[in-house]
Parts: sequence; structure tokens; C-alpha cells
Amino acid sequence: MKFSLVAVLILCSFAFAQTSPKLNPASETCAFTFTSGAGHGLTQYCVTGNGNIAQFSAVGGNGLPTEFLSTFGPAIEGYGLCAANALIPYWDYAQNDSGNWNTATAVLTNPNTVVITRTTADGVWKLVQTITQLKGTKTSYGAAKITVAITNLSTTDTVIIFNRHAHIEAGATLNDYDVTQTTAFGMVPGGSGLSSTASFVTTAFDFSIGFVMTAPGGPGPNPCESFPIQGGQQAFFQGDGAAEQVFNLDIGPGKTKTVTVTYRPI
Repeated sequence: MKFSLVAVLILCSFAFAQTSPKLNPASETCAFTFTSGAGHGLTQYCVTGNGNIAQFSAVGGNGLPTEFLSTFGPAIEGYGLCAANALIPYWDYAQNDSGNWNTATAVLTNPNTVVITRTTADGVWKLVQTITQLKGTKTSYGAAKITVAITNLSTTDTVIIFNRHAHIEAGATLNDYDVTQTTAFGMVPGGSGLSSTASFVTTAFDFSIGFVMTAPGGPGPNPCESFPIQGGQQAFFQGDGAAEQVFNLDIGPGKTKTVTVTYRPI
């Protein structure tokens, strides 16, 4: 029997402590740094060897750079996956991970693109992240386009939840957060901010939902637990929050589906 995102969100969560021993530790270390634009459009971000965005900054209207992800401490940014038929959570948010990933391989394929390939320790899922720099100019910010190809290596058709999480602090501890149909963002009123925009999902029975996370601290969200229970909402929030993109995907055995999330300063 297949499950939808709604069904998964009401299922009981598994505690983080139930994961297997750590095989490839989480990392907050920048392995690849990308810089583009000039003047007000100067934009910089870095990528870890596991495919996290560990730093993202842009020049504000005052001519000074504003950091969005590692403002007051290491970034909490990354990805999670939960299969509805097994309820095994996999995640990596840079500061921490679920401990059930194999070692990632990261290759800089050209000056603007890094490709990170990773499988789960149980051999059921493969993620290929292609992170591409969309260059800024003197008049517009650059962006990081994250395309994730998710392959089901098992022999079972499976509905999954895949999420992309970003704890945004736009140069201050108090930020405004909100969400549209495709974009979640955090910002300082009258200042700068960072947006997270999901690609359209066009395959039958698949869809995406954006959330503002009102409780972004700790290890990050468990992809097998209800996002609203973890502080997710689809409404304005002021405080310390995060942007969340959640995808519901039905992936057949040996098949691959692809989603995209783009980070861009606002």
C-alpha cells in the first residue's frame, strides 16, 4: 500500500537515536567555494564534501556582506529522506547526520558545478546532487541551484519524503519568515534575506510543500516525523526560523526522480 505525504506526516516518528552507527560523519567544512558578481551583486557560498551549503553571503544595500547561514555559528543546512514503507530516516544537516550514509564522493566538474554522489548504508537509496553556481552581476545576486537525482536501488516501489532544510539568520537573531507556493524565505525587514525556491513537480501523484520552521534549533527536522509537529507552518513567523522544502515522490524500483531547490539572496 502506498502512502502520501499527508499519511507520512501523521505517522509516529522514530527517535534519532535509533539510527545505525556513523559511517561517514557530518561536516561543516567548506570543500568548494563559489564567488560571483560585483559591487551590490557580490555573492558567495561554499559546499561541503557531503553536499551541504555551509556558508552563503551577499553584499547588502549598505555595501557590506551579510551572512545568511553561518551568522552566529556553523550552518544547519542540508537534506533528509524518509521512505514511507520503512520509516527509516536519513538526513545530513552539516552539523549532524543520521549516521546511516556511506562516504560521499564530490567532483568539481567545471568551475561552476560540483557533483556529490552518496548512497545510504543499507544500499536502498542513491543521491546525486548537482550544485551549480548561477552567476551574479553588478546588478543582480548570484544563486546556488541544487538539483538532486534520487534513485531507488531496491526492488520495491516506494513513496518517499525528501526535504531541504536551511536555518536562515540574515545578519540578526530576529528575522521575518514567510512562504509562498514554491518559495520560503527569511529576512531582516528593510535589509537582506535568503530565499529557498522549489522546482515545480509535474509527475503524477507527486507534489511539494514549503514550510517556515519555527523551531530550527537542535539537530534539524526528522524527515519521518510530521513537519508541522516539528514547528513547520505555512504562515508568517518572526523570530529564529528556517526554510523547508518538502517533496512527496513515488519512485519505482531502479527508477530515478529529480527535484531542484535554488538558494538566492533577496
